[in-house]
Amino acid sequence: MKLFTILIILFLVFSIVLTKQQEEKSRTRSPHLKEPTPTGELIVKLKEGITVEEFTDKTGLVLIKKLNFGSRNYLFKKTSLEFVEMVKAKGKGKGKGFQKPIFRIDSILKTHLEELVEHYEENRFYKPYLKTYEPSDSLFEDQFHLVNTGQFDGLEGFDVNVQPLWDEGIFGAGINLVIVDDGLYKDHDDLKGNYNPDLSYDYCNDITDPTGTIDDTHGTACAGMAGASGDDGACGVGIAPSVNLSGRRIICPGVTFSDMANSLGDEMTSVIDISSNSWGDFGCDIYGCSYVRVSNVLKEAIAEGVANGRNGKGIIYTFAGGNEGDYGGNVNHYSTNKLLEVITVAAVSNGGKHSHYSNIGTGILVSTISSGRNQKDEYITTRTTGSETSTSCDERFSGTSSATPLLAGGIALMLEKNSNLTSWDVQSILIESATFIDPPYNDNRWVTNNAGYKFSPNFGFGLFDANKAVQIAENWESLPQMETFVTPIQNKIVDIPEDDKNGVNLHLTIETEDALTITGGVILYLSVEHSYIGDLDIKVISPHGTIAYVMDKNSNLQTKLDRHYFSIRTFYGENSKGTWTLNVRDYVPVDEGKILDWNLEFYGVNQEIPDVPEFEDRSLVYPELEEDESLASNSNCVSFLLMLISLFLFIIF
Repeated sequence: MKLFTILIILFLVFSIVLTKQQEEKSRTRSPHLKEPTPTGELIVKLKEGITVEEFTDKTGLVLIKKLNFGSRNYLFKKTSLEFVEMVKAKGKGKGKGFQKPIFRIDSILKTHLEELVEHYEENRFYKPYLKTYEPSDSLFEDQFHLVNTGQFDGLEGFDVNVQPLWDEGIFGAGINLVIVDDGLYKDHDDLKGNYNPDLSYDYCNDITDPTGTIDDTHGTACAGMAGASGDDGACGVGIAPSVNLSGRRIICPGVTFSDMANSLGDEMTSVIDISSNSWGDFGCDIYGCSYVRVSNVLKEAIAEGVANGRNGKGIIYTFAGGNEGDYGGNVNHYSTNKLLEVITVAAVSNGGKHSHYSNIGTGILVSTISSGRNQKDEYITTRTTGSETSTSCDERFSGTSSATPLLAGGIALMLEKNSNLTSWDVQSILIESATFIDPPYNDNRWVTNNAGYKFSPNFGFGLFDANKAVQIAENWESLPQMETFVTPIQNKIVDIPEDDKNGVNLHLTIETEDALTITGGVILYLSVEHSYIGDLDIKVISPHGTIAYVMDKNSNLQTKLDRHYFSIRTFYGENSKGTWTLNVRDYVPVDEGKILDWNLEFYGVNQEIPDVPEFEDRSLVYPELEEDESLASNSNCVSFLLMLISLFLFIIF
């Protein structure tokens, strides 16, 4: 009996230690979640009427260069660099220090900046993360995302429905698509026929050849998904096999925010139709998640491209939603990936499931097909163009990285049919043409809003359907440029009740004269102080009762949000008039916090959305589940545990 008691005590001690270790691990900050290193330079946007000469005379700063987008964006430096001494974390103060450049702003310079510029930010080295997911595992017959015949145990017919367009001879001809990534192997047999050098550039080396190194394979694979040529005997085919492809290389050490901004918008914006971006900030990993601030310079470059690119019709930007779903990733953790001006893309598998790695969020617009698990629970990946040789193929390309250029190529087909579409027209058509997908394997939280549109944080408005999108695009009546309306900041400090299922509700009202007839999207700006931001659940509720699940409880380790930007597409088509509600809940009794301020910004138009033709319903019919695999797995674990306990008791007694 004494032995039994000792064993029980040891078991309890072991359990406590293990729990403590897990707690510490969950609260350990990821080594990836660091502030980007400063360059010692300053990015500014001069106020209207302020000249560079006037600015340099008053501030003493030196002009480095004018940035390629907009008319008043510049990069400046001081006459000599300043450095701050840093100490290595390892060695507990005993290790050697290092110097980091810093742009110190004293009170005099700050006064001049407030007088002369609209906004400014310190230039930093940017480290984008490629949105690739690499499971295990040429080839048109294997390309289930284009034509799903049930290969790899997928669901027959669950694809992007491009075959009818090819049969009509629609291949994306004449459309300029730029792949912004780690390079593009322009001499590949699958790409060289479509390669356009005029819009290509390597921002890492300041040269026009975007090829990069032998290890830079990601951008080439993206290019293959969008526009690999057909009937050339190499690998597979892109969704738009006649599109003009260019590459802009920005994934490398030493690239800065100003370089990134130039890659998204420069003097060639008038002829760039589509910019495909399968990269983004680092938001989540095994250690937890972190909210990333939107860079003014990147936001401005994209806004400039949407407003003035394509001779006023706007560049169409596609961005990968990200692959941190297994760690609680949400597109609202990130910066450029969730801007309302861009099209944020999620991934679904060939079996019609939400790909487990694909980030969710109210900023997702649509989904396209990428890798995932099939009905036999095996990994399946897309097939595309490789980079090792001029004939190599990539059979392991997947994630939202492959989903994004697939959509970008699909948009090229839309523009071939109707080149007058604006960037906002394209977003609206994608919403109108998306196919509803609702697999029974998980809670997809579909919401039908007051305007009749279905939205899910897993899938956005549904699966991209190329044929439907092109048919709608052909006779689409263009919408006017999006208007914006910003509500006053609500800055009354409000405590967030702990462990309260109802949370706290805050309200603001949009009067008739300010209301937009059709809401295109909503931005929530929110400032919060809390000992553990991840405890919070955030919702926005429209005057019509539609609920947007902005952020779920997650493993976020931050303690403060400062005017963080949350994008919300759930309310598309609703009238913005009435009382809007912000609901914040704290699930945990230990941590506490408060809302410091919040407000909403609305994008929309004051006219009705054009009517669209009726189409045959392509909603997926899912097979019935024979057995819930997760329950079966849990049952096996419980049985094994009971067997061990029985054996233990038998030995003791």
